Amino acid sequence: MPPRRLALVTAPRADESFASWVDRMARVNRCPSAEIADLMGLHLRGVYANARPPAVGVQCDDAVRQTVYAATGVSGGTVDKMHLSVFEGGPLSVAAVLSAGKAHWPSAAREWVEVYGSRACPCCLLASGGVWQLWWKLSCAAVCPKHQVTLLDRCPACGWVLRWGGDRPRVLPARWVRPPTCCANSVRGKPCSQWLPSVRVSRADRRTVQAQQRWLDTVYSRARPSLGGVNVSAGEWFTAFRACVLLLRLGLPRILRRLPSVPDWCGRALLDERIERDVHRNQFGWGPASAEAAAAFLTLVTPLMAADDMRKLTRRLAPLVRTAVEEGCFTARPLARLPVPEVFAEAVAAQVPVSRSAGRPWGGGARGER
Repeated sequence: MPPRRLALVTAPRADESFASWVDRMARVNRCPSAEIADLMGLHLRGVYANARPPAVGVQCDDAVRQTVYAATGVSGGTVDKMHLSVFEGGPLSVAAVLSAGKAHWPSAAREWVEVYGSRACPCCLLASGGVWQLWWKLSCAAVCPKHQVTLLDRCPACGWVLRWGGDRPRVLPARWVRPPTCCANSVRGKPCSQWLPSVRVSRADRRTVQAQQRWLDTVYSRARPSLGGVNVSAGEWFTAFRACVLLLRLGLPRILRRLPSVPDWCGRALLDERIERDVHRNQFGWGPASAEAAAAFLTLVTPLMAADDMRKLTRRLAPLVRTAVEEGCFTARPLARLPVPEVFAEAVAAQVPVSRSAGRPWGGGARGER
């Protein structure tokens, strides 16, 4: 039996995440977010009354579209746009996110996205009344192009990742109303009351803002991606971006002296992140550990990939590749698993011997569209 129509319905906003919309609906109806989800017919509560299923906000099916439409009158197409599946074939693979959730909660180990948590721009939250944008959940979300500030990734009061849920990760709180502009992570059984628009954030570097905007244009298909003058798919472009991030990590700290014009804050951010993504703990294949680290990667990597011909691409990648070779970690498994496009593999191969004895992570990639 389909759910009954809710008396109070708040319209979704452009680029809003599904959990954000449910939170705002819960606020209007003065009940916990998980209860609103139940009234929509989503049936999230488990044995321990925790709304933790990883599929929520990742991908919806016909059953979800029908029940949400019956309860709210919001069309299935609008509901689809609030799920991470809109980034399929670009910065993430939905199948990989869901398969990661079967073994443990999804993390940035396989796909560079936070299923439970999110980053946020305090200025946007204040201006919108608490609308959390979907792209903030991506691990390379670093700065807000509109307000030109670094995104907030942890609550200064409780110390948890925003929207993570506190000491137990969850998608939607089951016991209290979560104010859209407050942290509301669970701290000793109570919601954190930190008002996020009051948190001070740093001004973003102009180059980082430009890089983030270029990255977002590729995410939302507003720009056609290319590498070395060769048109590639969005998925191939983001795979090459990830490969550059891993090569940059593997070359630290020596690589900082070889790249041109590295800002001091970038160097500090990358060296700080290396503590969390240490090579010896095999976590260097994970997504950026913080918004500041993501900003550093965007600032340094995006210009390298903007080369408009093969010769320039090869030259710009040279410091990353040669440093990784010298460090003896060029064939690291997380790097070798990436299906980089052929044009990228060719640019890398030009820096090192192609013989089997020398070793290289890719024997070839997906062929780009010439």
